[in-house]
Amino acid sequence: MKKRYQFLFLTLTIIGLSSCARKTDQDRAIDLVKLKYENSDQKLNFKNSSLDSLYNIEPKAYADSIRKGNELDSVLAVLESEIEHLSQKESDSVGMISARLTKDRYRLLETAKVKPQFIGWKLTGVKPADTKSNELSFKFDKGITVIVP
Repeated sequence: MKKRYQFLFLTLTIIGLSSCARKTDQDRAIDLVKLKYENSDQKLNFKNSSLDSLYNIEPKAYADSIRKGNELDSVLAVLESEIEHLSQKESDSVGMISARLTKDRYRLLETAKVKPQFIGWKLTGVKPADTKSNELSFKFDKGITVIVP
């Protein structure tokens, strides 16, 4: 029985140590950037850096496109119902506005067809340590194995 407890303790210790040794996604990204700047004189400060996911279209922009499209549909329906009661000059002006809104609606429909897709990662907030120059940012593939342009 004592050997079982020793074996269990040893197993849990090994699992605990191996989980502590795993690198986070941000650590792997930082290591790739350090490797890229390994032969450079420039030192980088990663203190305030953050790793964010990249999408071909941001989920918020996608949701905004759907919402704005629905709002435009409502406005267009109101304009079409009102245009019948206007004079020719007013009707032409409202028709031009309606045409512009319809064009915007088609653009939003195209955006809505493109579902958000995860394309990689972006490390932002990296500053050169020596100077007060602008922050640097780096893009990575999905697995954070290489820096991509």
